[in-house]
Amino acid sequence: MKRFTMAFALCVFATQAGAASSMLRDGRHDFDFALGTFHTHIRRLLNPTAWVVYDGTKTTVPIMGGTGSVETIEADGPTHLELMTVSLYNPTAHQWNLNFSSSQSGQMGTPSIGEFRDGVGIFLDQEEYGRRSILVRQVWSHITPNSYHFEQAFSDDFGRTWKANFIADLDRVR
Repeated sequence: MKRFTMAFALCVFATQAGAASSMLRDGRHDFDFALGTFHTHIRRLLNPTAWVVYDGTKTTVPIMGGTGSVETIEADGPTHLELMTVSLYNPTAHQWNLNFSSSQSGQMGTPSIGEFRDGVGIFLDQEEYGRRSILVRQVWSHITPNSYHFEQAFSDDFGRTWKANFIADLDRVR
């Protein structure tokens, strides 16, 4: 029952967001700002009060004629992080599908779906955390030709409140 409720909340959010725009735009180049190599400074929440810091490199290359990309991150801090994101644009829905994995899991996680509006990308998914279903939100913002900000947060109250658990600031290397 809880899973249905969370899925319903996602559908309502997507419907409201879609209704706000009278015309769907072609967003296949929305992630072009992220192509290339960046230095990444990551803050990651380990438990409710302990943040850890990582520094590393993020590289993104286009795939499938630019309608997708593969991002890899290698960063060092208390441990070594190896992360990957495969981003695919759905031209019919005018939305992106983001698929995350880490070297620890060896599997793709739950895809996040969303789009960019007014220079900000918002993507949502529903995941299991412990024995609960939660919403997960990723936001790309403060985008310039040479830098951007990424923040992931979760909500266990249907999106009324959000708790950040992964924050990254990225600066272009090339």
